Amino acid sequence: MGLAAGAGGLLVLGTGEPHRDEQRAGDPRDQYLEAVQRLGYARSFAYRGSVHAAGSSPLRPGASIATDVTVEGGVRLPQSITRDVAVDDRGGVGETVTSGSRVWSRTAPSIEQLPDATWEVTGPSHVLDVGSPDRLGAALLSDVLRAAGARHRDGTDASGRPVLRATVPPDDRDERYGDTLDGADVRVTLDEAGDIAHLVLTSAEPKPRLVLRLDIVQVGDSGVIAPSDVGTPARSTVAIEKLVAAGVEPLELGRLPHGWALTNASVSVRRSVMPWTPRQSMTPKQAASCRSLELEYGDLRAVAGGSLHLSTASQACVTVVDHVATGTGGRPLRIGAFEGVVDESWDRSVGDLSDGTTHVGFSSDLPANEVAALLVSLQPFVAESVQPA
Repeated sequence: MGLAAGAGGLLVLGTGEPHRDEQRAGDPRDQYLEAVQRLGYARSFAYRGSVHAAGSSPLRPGASIATDVTVEGGVRLPQSITRDVAVDDRGGVGETVTSGSRVWSRTAPSIEQLPDATWEVTGPSHVLDVGSPDRLGAALLSDVLRAAGARHRDGTDASGRPVLRATVPPDDRDERYGDTLDGADVRVTLDEAGDIAHLVLTSAEPKPRLVLRLDIVQVGDSGVIAPSDVGTPARSTVAIEKLVAAGVEPLELGRLPHGWALTNASVSVRRSVMPWTPRQSMTPKQAASCRSLELEYGDLRAVAGGSLHLSTASQACVTVVDHVATGTGGRPLRIGAFEGVVDESWDRSVGDLSDGTTHVGFSSDLPANEVAALLVSLQPFVAESVQPA
């Protein structure tokens, strides 16, 4: 069967029907899917618009300053990092940063006073209708859009751009976007290239608890999230006093590769260096003196990989809790006054070091020699931002 060109494009001879590729191009279901996929493949985007939110939700997990706000923000999908700045009608400002399931927020009476406001950890316990998400904030938009079904054409906007409509199904396991968006209405406006230029997301209630009206901009620009955007709130909320009380001298990397950032920081009770190491129960007093500083670093430019976990604890605590001594197995490694081992596999470098008083554990998908080069910059943990190399 041959092909001929018709006024409306390629025609399949003998049928008068458009060619299959042209049929797909005009199918709103395919247009919707391809637009959502391109947004995900771009891996980063910025947004601006307005939000109506009657309460906290996985999509709006930070501190609330008002029910109706104007917003602007940025998203890095591979690392699930978002930054959102909301302004109410009186000029009050709220800034929220998410990294995986971690949430930080700060508020101020005006945008000029925001840089001096104090960051607080506001999640994930504040997100009551979701399980253990690995994404929060606007990073969830890609999941919500992808999940929406019953996709169809819904006319055009005032500029003549096509509008597509879909419905969000129930999140039965409440592991992604929770029940807030069960049955929510989605409308996306496509630009000339078929990319999402605008979206409206409305929760399905007589009086919607959540309505987002957002322009999607700077698609594919990794600079929408800067290292300091996530690093500053992460380090400023570390409970240093608990580490000092436990006799721990917390350490961090003093030098990071270009484009890397501190993506999470927390103080936790030391349980075990390795998951297969025998554990023993601790009294509350022992637990209070067995705390560690856990730091996560990541390459904000990476599609996948580019991560390093660093842990600092008392060597005495590690030895008691884990029944092991630093320096067994792996290849010997020495970094200044610290000695220990590193074990390198095809996809990961894992090791631990000690100066007799302080224990440093690390795990990274970088080669062992690159990790060692970064560990040379170990320094006391400080509140100021660490500069990239």
